[in-house]
Amino acid sequence: MGQRDSLNSYITTVKDKPFLWGKHDCLTFTNNAFHEMYGQGWADDWIGRYNHNMSAKELQKEFGYKSFIKAVDDKLTRINYIPPLGALIATKEAQRWITGFAMGISNGKRGVFLSEQGLIHLSFDVVKYSWIKSA
Repeated sequence: MGQRDSLNSYITTVKDKPFLWGKHDCLTFTNNAFHEMYGQGWADDWIGRYNHNMSAKELQKEFGYKSFIKAVDDKLTRINYIPPLGALIATKEAQRWITGFAMGISNGKRGVFLSEQGLIHLSFDVVKYSWIKSA
């Protein structure tokens, strides 16, 4: 199965699955999407190391960064063009959590983000940051 099919299959599987902190939140959602497309997550070492009571400042200290965006920059390659299929994306226009951003995944046409009720699809116009898997 190709990356597009793998991502679409994963999105279909979780489309109605509501937000659940530490189990199905924006970090686990995007990390699992990467697993489906690339065989490994973009943030495997972060999974399970945070909780809903941490402030953004505590989270950044836990991971040793001054900002969440800089932490992602160390893991992936930031891009400044329309996010291709499988790109990690961030917006402030979907429900934000302790990082100040909602993390999502590009399906090639729109951004897919997690809401309290399940997945939502947003235009790339609201995407503030985008990253691709480093070569």
